[in-house]
Amino acid sequence: MLRGTRAPRPTNLLNMRPELRQESQTPPRRVAFVLSGGGSLGAIQVGMLQALLEEGIKPDLLVGTSAGAVNAAWVAGLPHCDGVKDLAGIWCGLRRQDIFPLSPWAGARGLIGRTNHMIPNEGLRALLDRHIPYQRLEDAEVPIHIVATDLKTGHAVILSSGPAVPALLASTAIPGVFPPVTIGRRELVDGGVADMTPIAAAIAQGATHVYVLPIGYSWLRQERTNAIGMAMQALARVVEQRLHVEVAAFGHSADIRLLPTIDGPAVSPADFSRSPELISRAYRATKRYLSKPPAELKESEAPRRVVELAPLSAQVA
Repeated sequence: MLRGTRAPRPTNLLNMRPELRQESQTPPRRVAFVLSGGGSLGAIQVGMLQALLEEGIKPDLLVGTSAGAVNAAWVAGLPHCDGVKDLAGIWCGLRRQDIFPLSPWAGARGLIGRTNHMIPNEGLRALLDRHIPYQRLEDAEVPIHIVATDLKTGHAVILSSGPAVPALLASTAIPGVFPPVTIGRRELVDGGVADMTPIAAAIAQGATHVYVLPIGYSWLRQERTNAIGMAMQALARVVEQRLHVEVAAFGHSADIRLLPTIDGPAVSPADFSRSPELISRAYRATKRYLSKPPAELKESEAPRRVVELAPLSAQVA
């Protein structure tokens, strides 16, 4: 060292001015897309993805459950507008028999206990093998995290590496409908059983900005006319409440944007014939949402009451 010069003092965060210390500790911006499950209603997310990418909003990581996991896996391999257009083409070409090939024989075997499922997953496996553009999850261009459920414990399992197709089959394995998938020593089923909209998983992976792509449930606005309708509406209420709880719980940890769901007629999660309409509606709704000024956007996302309790007298009655 030259005579008369001082050695540089080591940086000490405790001695830094508060504004500099705060800046040095600010985590880098990481955008996550969180995609929920919903069967054929996953087409809604395709319209949302189109609008997001057109506006220049791109993910640094993706987290998906069930049908949302399939959409997330596709975008992780082709994270651009042309890739989502190709995904829209796949959705518009799907038919119920491609995913849910009903067979009286297979159904009867499931009902009498000869198997633990009603529908084999060969059709879905063939579809995934044909279209997912990489073999292993860690080979995706954008980090992808697939949510499944441990059948034994009921806990969510996050799959971020390993063969892509088995992970997606596990995440979409609706209990009783499709067979469970064994990965490692775990028997896995549909991720929606543990967490339909895994915001927590995105934040655990370092997300600072989260765009939630829910499929919405039009059944909530429909009159309940039969037992199946009652069950579907009850399930939709549970999923909706869980979503709002997670948004409220993690709002301090990340900037969470809940994309708007669409208004429209109730569509069965096994009905793929409405995919073009769902994509178009979701695209327009998301475009309107993203065009709002920041102040108006913030106001529209004011926290909503998650649980509304009736007065005590009404509860007792």
